[in-house]
Amino acid sequence: MCDLSCEKGEEHCRVVKYQTLRQFLNPIRIVNPSDVNILGIAPLEAADSQHLSFCTDIGQSAVRRISESQAGIVLCRNDIELLSPKQLRQCLFTVENPRLSFIRCANRFFGSQLQKSIHPSAIVEKSAILSPDVHIGPNVYIGHGVHIEEGVIVENRVHIGAGSKIGRRAYLQTGAVIGCEGQGFERAEDGSFEKFPQSGWVILEEDVEVGANSCIVKGTFGPTRIGKGSKIGHLCDIGHNTQIGKHVFVSAGVVVCGSAIIGDYSWLAPHCCVRNKVNVGSKVTIGIGSVVIHDVPDGITVVGVPARNMGS
Repeated sequence: MCDLSCEKGEEHCRVVKYQTLRQFLNPIRIVNPSDVNILGIAPLEAADSQHLSFCTDIGQSAVRRISESQAGIVLCRNDIELLSPKQLRQCLFTVENPRLSFIRCANRFFGSQLQKSIHPSAIVEKSAILSPDVHIGPNVYIGHGVHIEEGVIVENRVHIGAGSKIGRRAYLQTGAVIGCEGQGFERAEDGSFEKFPQSGWVILEEDVEVGANSCIVKGTFGPTRIGKGSKIGHLCDIGHNTQIGKHVFVSAGVVVCGSAIIGDYSWLAPHCCVRNKVNVGSKVTIGIGSVVIHDVPDGITVVGVPARNMGS
């Protein structure tokens, strides 16, 4: 990762050369080239001459914010007619998407170096299968028959119920509950509740993230599934038998009730709710606090209580 020698060894060194960043990013244009070595990342307002930063503004707003920054290298849009060396002293890499390029640099060169281990306080049932390069934090419980693939990070106090399948590079944040029982009850003749048997499990496909204190309920007889690359925010509740597609963004506080289906690439804004057995299509946006009680076709935005098509 590092091109310079480091007394503590390469694994501790965070110095990245200008040329390394240039080759990694392959910018559209470079303004004010400078052979600066980058020691870290920071927002424009807090950066110094050895920081990499970014700006998503355009036009004079971009010029103003960048000119006021001390950052060594700034990733910005290709608004080149306003980015003259006379106006701005910083080294600028112009790219299609500054924020995305910044994220990729941050993860590639300055990401955390977590030591993969299983904490002594974790409880792992003997029938569980764990890849050797996973990280299991303090006070985690991993149930019978759980299968955790390579590169998974499980933070402290996570519960993973029996039979769950956790795909490669999944990230489970503090307090997440994967595979608990849901509210499967039937009211008896006398008004009391009788519990529906629940023998299912949860499947998290690769690159799924589950936020702190979120709950994903196991299926009744089969799996509750979270598709590849999907992100579940903090304090979410995903009901039994729910099927969430790939690269879906579920914001904080969302409730998806049992047996709902969420299509690929959809976006669920904070605190919205999807009724049980509702089918939400692909590339759908559900507005903040909305309550979805009917099926939603592909590619539209719905808002309100109950949720309605923005175009209607």
